[in-house]
Amino acid sequence: MTRRYLLLFVGIAILGLALSYIARTERLRPRATKTTAAAPAPRAAISLRVRNGSIDPSATRVPLGARVSLEVANEGRDEARLALAGYGARLPEIDVAPGGVWRGEFTADLPGEDFAWLIDGRPAGRLLVAGSHLIEGHR
Repeated sequence: MTRRYLLLFVGIAILGLALSYIARTERLRPRATKTTAAAPAPRAAISLRVRNGSIDPSATRVPLGARVSLEVANEGRDEARLALAGYGARLPEIDVAPGGVWRGEFTADLPGEDFAWLIDGRPAGRLLVAGSHLIEGHR
């Protein structure tokens, strides 16, 4: 009778070790995770014409987070210095010679309606960056 109990005890011990080994390897095994590719940033193109201190079109709109391709053509007789108020760190001042064209890109990552296109330091138009500045989890 004691021999049966001894075999039963050894069997339970072996079963316990086998189950703990399986549980440990399951925890260490990398789980397949569902990954989604990040959606590419939207793209927007803006073409501005500068003439005698004015800009055409006077108002432009792009979606928040868009990669903006900007083209500035100076149709005036004088050199034009163009800047975008509020976006100075992303888009430095642009000097365009008479009859010249400047091309570049920037990311429209600041939402709002009050970004002024400045020609020689004076407001000449505005940029509207449409989208919510309220990101989930931020206050």
